[in-house]
Amino acid sequence: MSTSEQVSTEASEASEVPDSSQAPERPVLSPYELAELLEQRPPTPEQAAIICSPLEPLLVIAGAGSGKTTTMADRVVWLVANGLVLPEEILGVTFTRKAAGELASRIRGQLAKLGTLARSGLVELAPAAAARDALEPKVSTYHSYASGIVTDYGLRLGIERDAIVMGSADAWQLASHVVEAHDGAHEHFTAAKSTLIQSVMDLAGECAEHLQEPEQVIATIEEYLASFEALPYIAETVKPRTAAVTKQLDVLRTRASVAALVQKYAEAKRRRNVLDYGDLVALAARIARDVPHAAEMERQRFKVVLLDEFQDTSHAQLQLFAELFGAGHPVTAVGDPHQSIYGFRGASAGQLFRFPEIFLKHDGAYAGTAELTIAWRNSAHILAAANVMSAELTAAQTRKANARLAAGLTESERAAAGPRVVVSPLREKPHAPDGEVVLARYETELDEAEAIAAEILDRKGDFTHRTGAQGAMTLAVLCRRRAQFSKLQSVFEARGIPYEIVGLSGLLGTPEIVDLVATLRVIADPGRSDALMRLLTGARWRIGPADLMAFADWARHLARRRSWAAKHRVGFDAAALHAEGGESPQETPDAPVVTADLVDASSLIEALDYLSPDYWPEGCRPLSDVARTRLLALRDELRVLRTFVGEDLANLLGVVEKTMLLDIELAAKPGSSIHHARRHLDAFADAAATFMQAAQRVDLDAFLAWLETAESEEGGLEMSPVESNPDAVALLTVHASKGLEWDVVFVPGMNAGAFPSARADRWSTGAKSLPWPLRGDRDDLPEWDMNVPDLKSLMDNEKLFADDVLLHAEEEERRLAYVAFTRARDYLMCSTTVWGSGKKPLEPSPFLDELLPLTEGAHQTAALGLWREDPEEDAVNPISAGAESAPWPYDPLNGPEIAGRAGVAQRIGRRENSERSAAAVLASVAEFQEQEISAGTAEFLAQNPRWGTEASVLLAQDKIETEQLRVELPPHISASRLVALGEDPDKVTRAMRRPVPTKPGMAARKGTAFHAWIEEFFATTGQLDFDEEPGADAYVDEAYGLADMQETFKNSDWAARIPADLEVPIETRVAEVVVRGRIDAVFRDPDGVWDLIDWKTGKVPSKAQLAVRGVQLAVYRLAWSRLKGVPLDQVRAAFYYVGQDKLIRPVDLAGQEELEAIVRNAYTA
Repeated sequence: MSTSEQVSTEASEASEVPDSSQAPERPVLSPYELAELLEQRPPTPEQAAIICSPLEPLLVIAGAGSGKTTTMADRVVWLVANGLVLPEEILGVTFTRKAAGELASRIRGQLAKLGTLARSGLVELAPAAAARDALEPKVSTYHSYASGIVTDYGLRLGIERDAIVMGSADAWQLASHVVEAHDGAHEHFTAAKSTLIQSVMDLAGECAEHLQEPEQVIATIEEYLASFEALPYIAETVKPRTAAVTKQLDVLRTRASVAALVQKYAEAKRRRNVLDYGDLVALAARIARDVPHAAEMERQRFKVVLLDEFQDTSHAQLQLFAELFGAGHPVTAVGDPHQSIYGFRGASAGQLFRFPEIFLKHDGAYAGTAELTIAWRNSAHILAAANVMSAELTAAQTRKANARLAAGLTESERAAAGPRVVVSPLREKPHAPDGEVVLARYETELDEAEAIAAEILDRKGDFTHRTGAQGAMTLAVLCRRRAQFSKLQSVFEARGIPYEIVGLSGLLGTPEIVDLVATLRVIADPGRSDALMRLLTGARWRIGPADLMAFADWARHLARRRSWAAKHRVGFDAAALHAEGGESPQETPDAPVVTADLVDASSLIEALDYLSPDYWPEGCRPLSDVARTRLLALRDELRVLRTFVGEDLANLLGVVEKTMLLDIELAAKPGSSIHHARRHLDAFADAAATFMQAAQRVDLDAFLAWLETAESEEGGLEMSPVESNPDAVALLTVHASKGLEWDVVFVPGMNAGAFPSARADRWSTGAKSLPWPLRGDRDDLPEWDMNVPDLKSLMDNEKLFADDVLLHAEEEERRLAYVAFTRARDYLMCSTTVWGSGKKPLEPSPFLDELLPLTEGAHQTAALGLWREDPEEDAVNPISAGAESAPWPYDPLNGPEIAGRAGVAQRIGRRENSERSAAAVLASVAEFQEQEISAGTAEFLAQNPRWGTEASVLLAQDKIETEQLRVELPPHISASRLVALGEDPDKVTRAMRRPVPTKPGMAARKGTAFHAWIEEFFATTGQLDFDEEPGADAYVDEAYGLADMQETFKNSDWAARIPADLEVPIETRVAEVVVRGRIDAVFRDPDGVWDLIDWKTGKVPSKAQLAVRGVQLAVYRLAWSRLKGVPLDQVRAAFYYVGQDKLIRPVDLAGQEELEAIVRNAYTA
């Protein structure tokens, strides 16, 4: 039977409605009737059965692309339409704000249509639901909902409302202080300090996820140790224990010590009244368990609960919702066990299968289950490949779940119960196209990247030729590891293929930021010779290998002088050494130099500071004149910068940027606007502002420590978002691809040992994991059998445990492959290579081997592309067969001249063009100086050449800055910047040429906190990315004095109204630029006029200032009228100053022509 026939023949079965005890007295709308009224596609039988399911617990297994968001939204509307609940009595929870916003938007739109039908008499709704200002369902993230529970009920457990939620970097710094203060036993610590800090962070997080206290961890491990210490190595023998046994016991001791540090970390957080990300859900779960009033109030507030992405919930999240909404409450959990890929973040795939036994019905029976199995996204052949990956998962997961649910039942009861949880393979959508699946094996990774690039160009060209719609096709390359990006990037750049790296957080790894941070480290810490080496070998100073070795000799020479001076108790004066031309004392044979001491003493930074323009000691390798000149220039530059170290951090960053000429270098970058070129510098300035806002100590040393933490803990800070290019190929990891989809998907690097990974963490090694017997999901994890007669048996069982863990990890890798395959709509290519970077050839991934049968037989669903066979046994890796060489340091404008690279075109240099342009600029400056300097001044300058040079530069700069300043406006500006352009265009354009980061003030922080509270008050969500900083939507900080403003707002007319939308991002073109902004709130009056409101937390400004700031409202008004297609006179706008409870509605707001005039004036400002 075809899928379309199934959809039609099963329709009658799915049209049943909930039992009569829960149904309203008036006639009930079926899902099909409701869809017809709302002019939507009718639901499938599977969807209809879920939409109109009874008000009782239900688990929905929803495969990839099976329409779960649509089904959840339709269920909400069906419940409201049939009078079973009011909209505000529904709670929807998902993981990301983006997903929450999508679900909320879909529900909001359908409820609006439903309200229109009700007011037209076509549908009968409860009066509260039919009103124009009817409340909406609450759609939240798991984290945000837990935060709200802590805020509302935390005082009952002694949790202060003004507790601050730390980011990862701040939490790391606090843990670092705890580790540094440790004064207990440390003999068993073998890891580096950073590893120990990470272990404290990880164990604290796992304790929170699994609701365990560190005291319990210590007690459990000490019990293990006491038991093992009493065992012989081999039963009934006196054979001594091996080194492996001793190491294993030390691992356990280390974990107990780490747990003790976790205790101290928790105490430090309590003293500072701060929380970390993991604390919120753990505290919320404790509240749900220990505060009955919380569960009572939440159950009264929300009559129906929808839990999305349930397969990604942690044990603490499961317990939170089980305690609040268990015992028969109508909870619908939606998830796909095949897409549980975030085990490293605490998610447990097996947890989804426990839903029926945890969320029991009122009569104690298991919760029901339902499925969504039609794949609306994928074509038929891609679906076949995905089902190959999921087949083994389905069988194993179903067996485990059914065995657990049936445990304790008699044989007859077990037979009557039948399978509790069913995970069916995905089915094709009606009339699904075949699509394409290609399997390939290339010689090297470079060959693989070249093949992917060629396929991309062919497909984009063919698509354009057939449709004439350039850019309509979407493409992505999904990698198992970020390390795969570099070769793909280089090939894409060489072939002219635009690409975007999605989810990249490597701001600290960009070249300009690396140089900037290196300079900061050099001026802050004389011991950071490594940072100085980055500058010396960089594109600006380019000190070559021979000169570096000579400079190192100079550093050692100074170290010996210092050591000799200390030994003989005489002063060490390098300046005097230069003046006297004295030589370094010679070491005697009986006084050998201790290398470690010498390295510690021979700071390159100190050596640079003591470098003489003319002195060079004997015995040191010669230093070239060019290198000496550059080193002295760098020395002088660093000396100047050190004078600014005590300045405000924002000002210091601006000075360093200008002194290093980074702003000029980026402005001169070819093929890029200045605003795009310096986006990383601007993002770094924003990061510094974030640090200054949250840090207790704001100075350069603290900032550098925070950066090091951010680099190790947060992936190196978020990069500045780039304007999305619809023609670009998305380049991202498989983990980051979940929830996304493309027409064409490539999955390279499917090699054995890489995908699936050959590595798997287990709690018996390292010190960062919670012992698995203490985890809430321990029943779903492999077990280390520790009930043994001797230590040898313990170690043998640990080896078996390691094998089981590897098999368990392979299941998650299989789920990862399933996620990768199901991202593709029409084309999927999976590829591997014969050679990697090692000496031995690579085997194809077992996942790829499982797909090979699809290329065989009469009904092939996959094609075999280029497939390289295994090489001869003595074959040599072609990557290592040919050596490449290039002179260093190379010309940064021309690039390296690589010898030995066959078939790769050398990069065309740009030095000639750059020098021609520079010569033209210098000629213009010289001509200007000749015209402006008088004869008397010229004579004075000739007598004082150094002063004259500086004065000439200053005079020229002053003259240029007083001339008419031409500024290239960026392609996008914010609404607030447009306001500033109208007020003082000259100031704005100067700031745009040489931006300096500004420190956020209390007013800005207060505004941010109030806006966050407003969103929570109206129970809506904004749009945030998946990788949002943990804790970003946490507590309202009462230290900002928000309590009074909150009370004022609650008593205002605005609190009684329901906004049509909140935090609406807008962009609209004004003259030559696109203006972007965010409307705080949008209301619609009974007469149909839109009312845009901007919340203000400051004081009411003067009339003159209001006139200028009205530009912001004018932009919002213009953008909204264009967005909704309504005349400008149908859109109003106003400021609401909350502190004064004052609404100010400017009259005569600027129209399109006036706004365009503001922008054009900026060009001549």
